[in-house]
Amino acid sequence: MKKIILTVVSLILSVVCLSGCAGVGGQQLPGISTEKAPDPASIKASDYKNNLAEMEKYLVALGYIPSEAKPTEMMYSVIGAKAGDRFVFSVDDVPAYVELYEYDTEKMDSNEEGKRVTGEVKKDGKYYVFGEDGIGGDVAIEASLSDNGKYLVSYTLGGNKDTAVQRKKDFIKAVKEYYK
Repeated sequence: MKKIILTVVSLILSVVCLSGCAGVGGQQLPGISTEKAPDPASIKASDYKNNLAEMEKYLVALGYIPSEAKPTEMMYSVIGAKAGDRFVFSVDDVPAYVELYEYDTEKMDSNEEGKRVTGEVKKDGKYYVFGEDGIGGDVAIEASLSDNGKYLVSYTLGGNKDTAVQRKKDFIKAVKEYYK
């Protein structure tokens, strides 16, 4: 029951964030411009440690997350992760909502929820919250898993501007390839 309540609260917060396209609480979102992107060849993942906080620094260095965007800790245990953060920012004035999660791959055999979520993402490119006993049926969340199975990313755009869509693809590729 506690898990269901936490998931409902998380989804409500997600909907509230998604509805505030131009900003959060009347404030302008920190933004990035694809015109001023750093050269990705000059930034190496091997210069960062293999954990969520360091991957986030790597994504900031690549210009995929604005340095002003502050992470909000997510209820990561609900999906069997060991850590999770959410970033809200804009890409060429298009709102972006990014959730990053880290899994303990050495303990996945005993992590039923982690195995379920990562298995669904591998199979369908999405995972589900609110199982068969959940309120209102299943809710699918699009996500991608890193090649090493340690990181999960969910990236939602509040618009279809070509440069923002391409930046999303590049962002997901960077997460997938982080510590292959």
